[in-house]
Amino acid sequence: MSYIDTERKYKRGPQIITRKDAGAIISETGLRPNWRCLDLGGGSGFLALFIANLVPNGSVTCYEIKKEHAAIIKENILRSGFKNIKLFNKPGEDFTGKNFDLVTMDMKGAEKVIPKIYTALKQNGWLVVYSPHIEQQIACRKSMEKSFKKIKTVENVQKEWTSVAGFTHPIPSQIVHTGFITIARKL
Repeated sequence: MSYIDTERKYKRGPQIITRKDAGAIISETGLRPNWRCLDLGGGSGFLALFIANLVPNGSVTCYEIKKEHAAIIKENILRSGFKNIKLFNKPGEDFTGKNFDLVTMDMKGAEKVIPKIYTALKQNGWLVVYSPHIEQQIACRKSMEKSFKKIKTVENVQKEWTSVAGFTHPIPSQIVHTGFITIARKL
């Protein structure tokens, strides 16, 4: 069974980080099988579980402040069968630990946590902030510019096409915008 088959069994609660955006995060950071990863603002746990699948010799630590969302993540961890993921029902800014290779954030006030993340990342580590709102990304970039390098913000647009009776066109009524991704590196 592939990860996609497993993911279909996950419970959804708050808005998820989609596979197209998770894939962009993976390709931009070059995620490796032994990485230590931290996910702040876990939501339904989709990104944390996507990463856990790709770091079988590594680990994912996930923080989610809302009790009802943490319960969904816990259930999804059980459904996944992954043993390399830990969940804490605490605010993201209260995370502990050091020497992370990758930190991902999807939470309000992310820009305030960036200095703490910088000290928790390994040299050459990556920070990724996800948000549906460009205003949050602008605030995060401003905070990142104090210490991080190679900062970039992207929007990942994907359109599905169909071919009917010899005519090919985009499928109407698609969700095109899901969020903005800002990526930075500790160099």
